Amino acid sequence: MRRWYFYLVIVVAILVVAFGARHVFQERARQRREVEYQNALRSYSEVLRTGMSRKQVEQYLSARKLPFRQLCCVSVKEFSRGVYDNAYDDLVKIGQEDVPWVCSENNVYIAFQFLGSQKDTPPVADPSDRLKDVTIYHKLDGCL
Repeated sequence: MRRWYFYLVIVVAILVVAFGARHVFQERARQRREVEYQNALRSYSEVLRTGMSRKQVEQYLSARKLPFRQLCCVSVKEFSRGVYDNAYDDLVKIGQEDVPWVCSENNVYIAFQFLGSQKDTPPVADPSDRLKDVTIYHKLDGCL
């Protein structure tokens, strides 16, 4: 009976060490990815300055064959208060993170947030919209 407890303690200790090591490796990988995201943000921010028109930003992205998508209201905090700029934001995918079990994708984007010229209208993507901010944006897709 004592021998059985001894083996059980050894197995539990090995499992604890294995899970701890796995967590450490995953955290280091996450930190490396975050550094890459910050470098991508810096490189875009150096070239695409606030105040540029949507047309200029999208021409830059198209010239480099960077696919982008448009999404309303990346700045969720402002949108939830009923304050939004009536302009779609442009998103360029730069990476993926681990996926929670209820979603199929966890994408990381550089978000180009624009100020729209029209107020009290549904959001649109007008070439004259002005670049307000360039940020990193995490988005879960395909969730239940």
